[in-house]
Amino acid sequence: MRFDDRLLTVLNQPAGDRHDTAVRWRQLVDLVARAGSNASSPAVAEALQSIRNEASDVDEQLRAATARAVAALPLPLGLLEYFASDRLAVSAPVLAAATLDVGQWQVLLRSADEETRRFIETLHPELKSEPLLDVSEKYVEPPETAAADTSPAAPSLHDVVARIERRRRNRAAPGVAADHQALPEGSPALFRWECGPGGEIVWVEGAPRGPLIGRSIARPNDGKGDRIDEEVVRAFTMRAPFRDAALTVAGSGRVSGEWKISGVPAFEPRDGRFAGYRGIALRENLPTPVRQRAADLLGDPDSVRELVHEIKTPLNAIIGFAEIIDGQFLGPADRGYRERAADIVAQARLLLGAIDDLDFAAKVHSGEGAASRRVDLAELLGGVAGSLKELAAAREAEIEFPRVRHSAVAALEPELADRLLYRLGAAVIERAAPRERLRLALDQVGDHWRVSITRPVALRGAVGAILADPSATGADKADIAAALRLRLVRGLARVAGGDLGMTPTAFTLLLPIAHGV
Repeated sequence: MRFDDRLLTVLNQPAGDRHDTAVRWRQLVDLVARAGSNASSPAVAEALQSIRNEASDVDEQLRAATARAVAALPLPLGLLEYFASDRLAVSAPVLAAATLDVGQWQVLLRSADEETRRFIETLHPELKSEPLLDVSEKYVEPPETAAADTSPAAPSLHDVVARIERRRRNRAAPGVAADHQALPEGSPALFRWECGPGGEIVWVEGAPRGPLIGRSIARPNDGKGDRIDEEVVRAFTMRAPFRDAALTVAGSGRVSGEWKISGVPAFEPRDGRFAGYRGIALRENLPTPVRQRAADLLGDPDSVRELVHEIKTPLNAIIGFAEIIDGQFLGPADRGYRERAADIVAQARLLLGAIDDLDFAAKVHSGEGAASRRVDLAELLGGVAGSLKELAAAREAEIEFPRVRHSAVAALEPELADRLLYRLGAAVIERAAPRERLRLALDQVGDHWRVSITRPVALRGAVGAILADPSATGADKADIAAALRLRLVRGLARVAGGDLGMTPTAFTLLLPIAHGV
């Protein structure tokens, strides 16, 4: 997104009350303060006018906090001129940090009250002896150049999947690049990170924390051989997303070497204050066995979990941006936009649940001794009964559980079995009608235990067709969501060697019997 487009997005948000006005005002100041070469654009001029017009509706404490937040930046002259016209309690940090020539200071003095004038002249006593200059033309902002905006765009899910596919093909290709440096044993291929508003990384997942915590993305190097692409530094100053930028970690540890780093900015929902960045870092073209095939990689749980982390970052960003619109954190939004944003949040969270299931399945699949796990389904049903009854009561429906007087030991991990039973029950109960009665049963069919649950009337139409064929059409959003939840249950069941089926009146979950117990 171009800088002007980001600015116009904020400008076009209507402000319904003082809180909305204050949040939008702070966002405008933060963006204009980082205008750089865009300082003379029409959008910046419009933003400056809004900043001046709306300042009286923003509490002085918030105006002062905003001034402190941007004081260290090279501010456009127009923004400095506004601050010079405000109270000294607000403008002092900005004016004390500004580095201007005599003519520019005189521009500010024209806008300042007596108290602010004395403050500026105390800081710069040479101004008292200077004759008043003609500033009508010399200090007009230069015209905007036609250079293309190089602000990086946020990574999309399509981009992430395409990148993973390229990496998968590279790994599957015969041989290993001769010039690829050997990495220490146990070196991670990916890690997630977060940094605070100052740019220092404060949280890491998936890699040793020591070499990474405290590293700044706001500086190109730290004097120790560590480097980060200047693209990241520019994006940080503009509060813009970035992707696939180069990061070099010096040394010989497990995280040393070359990385590709991507991130998106985060803002506090309460007042729009910049909160830092969140993102991922990954290695490109890790060495692989010479004869490793693509089919092997598709079954590699570590590769699956890596893909999960790749997708989560942009998906969480999508949820965050949609929640900002739905919650009107940047100012009032049209009802249609809010409804659409709420729908995006709901669908994205559903997809996030699917990704979590994929991650969980990969974790289970790669666990030590997974094949020897056992669980008593009869005992497990008693554990999830309370939660499912609460869900049914919330829908004003009823659910009946079986009285099983014998053990029903299945050959799967207890965590996976618990997730399967709860997800199936929750997906069905969510579409139950008030006063509808559901029944859950447990019996044996051949080499499998069968857990069946009544199929509500709402799930006897298009849901079955979608469950059988995801490309089926003619269903509403609720049917599609329910079918996706059931497909997730079926996918998890197949990981455990079972399956999910359906009859005209019930959904049936088949799980393998544990023999020899």
